[in-house]
Amino acid sequence: MSSEFEHLQASQRAVAQLSNEERIDWIRQERWIQYPRAKRILERLSELVDYPPRHRMPCLAIYGSTGMGKTRIVQKFLRDNRARFDRKLGRTRLPVVSIQMPPEPNLRDLYEEILIGMSGVFSPGTSVTTLRHQIRALAEQLEVRMLIIDEIHALLNGTPRLQRIILTAIRLLANDLRIPLVCLGIEEANRALMRRPVGRPFCGRRTAGLGE
Repeated sequence: MSSEFEHLQASQRAVAQLSNEERIDWIRQERWIQYPRAKRILERLSELVDYPPRHRMPCLAIYGSTGMGKTRIVQKFLRDNRARFDRKLGRTRLPVVSIQMPPEPNLRDLYEEILIGMSGVFSPGTSVTTLRHQIRALAEQLEVRMLIIDEIHALLNGTPRLQRIILTAIRLLANDLRIPLVCLGIEEANRALMRRPVGRPFCGRRTAGLGE
């Protein structure tokens, strides 16, 4: 190898010898850069995904202004907890299901998003009740350990009544499956989650802010 690359780390010398186009493609690839706040959140997510099942699972709300890196943190966590095939049992395990809250939230769209996140199959005319049952059955089959809902602030696009219905549905689903729920959104969504109309918190949860 040419001595002109001796100033580079060994892992980067091969890249330096690529063509201009290949090096540009390499530079444009996404990379994870660790920093203290993200490290703490990733550690908390790891604790939750390994949390032993119980009736009321701990949950987490991650909030911050747009562009603060919430989704990037979750993407890093998903890469570390991707689906895997268990050859011994002959089935796929999906520890973490991640979705985005529909822009105009309603129960049908929410349930369909969750099923799509689990690669589930459903018919357009399937009832909301059947969709809920399918989620439960498939989540147990895949051994789902966590549900992540990004853009949770989109639920604010619904009426107060619809917001209550969706939040209750999510909470009951998490309780039924005995899995932690993680919500990501802007600060307005965090305040909406904190102000439950029935006088109790949305879930037994902690919050983590990125902009503090």
